[in-house]
Amino acid sequence: MYIWILILGLTTVELNPVAWKHGMKRNTKAWLAFQALRYVFGLVLSFYIVYFQLLDLSWSGILNTFGFVVAINLILSGLFLGAARVPKTSKEAQLQAKKAIKNVPSAIGGTLLVGLLFMNFVFPFTVTEQLSELGDIETSSEQIESVTEEAVRAVPYTYARYKSEIVFGNIDNFSFYDLGESTIQKINDELYWVSPIEYANLWRWWRADSAPGYIMVSAEDPNAEAQLVSDHEMTYVPSAFFGDNLERHVRQAYEDVILVGYSFEPDDDGHPYYAYSYAYYDYYRTGPRADGVIVIDAVTGEMEKFALGDQPDFIDNAIDYRLALQYADWFGRYSNGLLNAWFAKEGVHEPTSNEEMIGVLGPDDEMYWMIDHMRPNQDSNTMVGFTMVNAQTGEATYYTGSSGLLNARGAREVVNKSFVREQWSGTQPVLYSVYDHYTWVVPVVDQNGLMREMAMVHAETGNIAYASSREEAFNEYRQLLASSLGADDYVPTDIYDEETVEGEIYRISDTFNNQYIQALMTGETRVLEFDITSVSDAVFIQEGDEIEATVIDTDENILQVIDFNNLTIDDNFGEIEEFIIDEEDLEEDSPAENEEDVTEE
Repeated sequence: MYIWILILGLTTVELNPVAWKHGMKRNTKAWLAFQALRYVFGLVLSFYIVYFQLLDLSWSGILNTFGFVVAINLILSGLFLGAARVPKTSKEAQLQAKKAIKNVPSAIGGTLLVGLLFMNFVFPFTVTEQLSELGDIETSSEQIESVTEEAVRAVPYTYARYKSEIVFGNIDNFSFYDLGESTIQKINDELYWVSPIEYANLWRWWRADSAPGYIMVSAEDPNAEAQLVSDHEMTYVPSAFFGDNLERHVRQAYEDVILVGYSFEPDDDGHPYYAYSYAYYDYYRTGPRADGVIVIDAVTGEMEKFALGDQPDFIDNAIDYRLALQYADWFGRYSNGLLNAWFAKEGVHEPTSNEEMIGVLGPDDEMYWMIDHMRPNQDSNTMVGFTMVNAQTGEATYYTGSSGLLNARGAREVVNKSFVREQWSGTQPVLYSVYDHYTWVVPVVDQNGLMREMAMVHAETGNIAYASSREEAFNEYRQLLASSLGADDYVPTDIYDEETVEGEIYRISDTFNNQYIQALMTGETRVLEFDITSVSDAVFIQEGDEIEATVIDTDENILQVIDFNNLTIDDNFGEIEEFIIDEEDLEEDSPAENEEDVTEE
């Protein structure tokens, strides 16, 4: 890095050989002193760009930055002959300027400047189709695999930050530090929001020996307490300065890579690491292609470079979300060319957010970046598809089978309308396939950001189920789907199907949550669950009763009962037989008032 600073400082000295000839002939000492001052200026400039701005020292990075310095230097050299001859009159200055136009260094500088401007502002529009293919995004009309309840994140970012800040107040000398950016991670097969502790400013970094660790908040259980992990003294963090700064520490070891973004990644033993995603440019300074990840030990500073997909298993975010989002945007915008994107807009779609992608745990137990797409320039509540990018391998798929379903904005509106009285709102909707139905899982928070409910919105119909816990929300949603079996357009799925079971009840629970009864049946290893709001006769079931039940099989331990027949008692349980009151008997009781047959059910 420092050698490059010395070399690139030379870009500000006189580059015109003719000017050197005149300058050395006229006054050697003065000329050399002037060039020394220009070199000092060049050192300051290059030190700022290389050391503080952390420019990647690739050929395109150097050319695109110091090329402008060289171009302006050459142009000025041609205009003023490198200050070798100072014009004494305006006429002499005009004559000198005309000669400068024909000056070769000046022409080279002008050509270089025009070329750099072209490469920065025009060239990117000539490779838009190539940019759309950069993420290697495949298109699929198939539905994504369904996830289990454990894979669904239930705690939103805002609530995780709230709980983290409470614990943050327990840190010694907490005024020295700030709470770093929270990211979602899988640690020991559980989802957590993890927030590193950062330095507050330069003075705090100078006085503190190290950053005291990080804070973990369960992304699955809203009632779990936040955990302060203070066993590790972290030296290399993004908010540190000079050699302890994370990015500068990485740049000094890997000078020519394109550093995209970092993610804080504790391993399964709790040791803190940072994963820095890196890339290279396919088309000058346009179109970064994800190439791998650099893993840095936050305590010792040791680091290792891995190709994308070859990193340790505990690294969840090997490709930065900004890069994944850029690929999704280029794919939807430019797949049919630039002119189509500007005018016809045939087949054009774009992500619903240009700021973030949602991190989700997929059915294969790997982390993904997810974003839904909509038509451009439309204030729509429906999507045309969604993109999922494997955050560990970079493999990406755009799913088209969800066209016409509610998008994230529409799901939030459904939730908000359901809690108008409470003035609660939905935040960070995440799309999953639940029981083979596309479902938006939307945490519900109050005006202070505290989590109140977990809502599940059916993406096709907009129907909503919610409860105060993830388990209860899934129970409500399962019942919601079960009630849809009466609809004419219901189509059973592979893991959400109807079946009939029969056997003797040998254990039955009391009513819980004022709504459910569970029972065990001989010959069946799964639990039968009755919702008494829809099958009210279930309250009369006793141990020993033989029943035949129509249930929903979701590949889980609970079978949702949608209808049943108690074979132990009368098939017409709950009904009263019709009977007729004879007219003669009626006349005997009240001959004056009743003269017609009366039928009572």
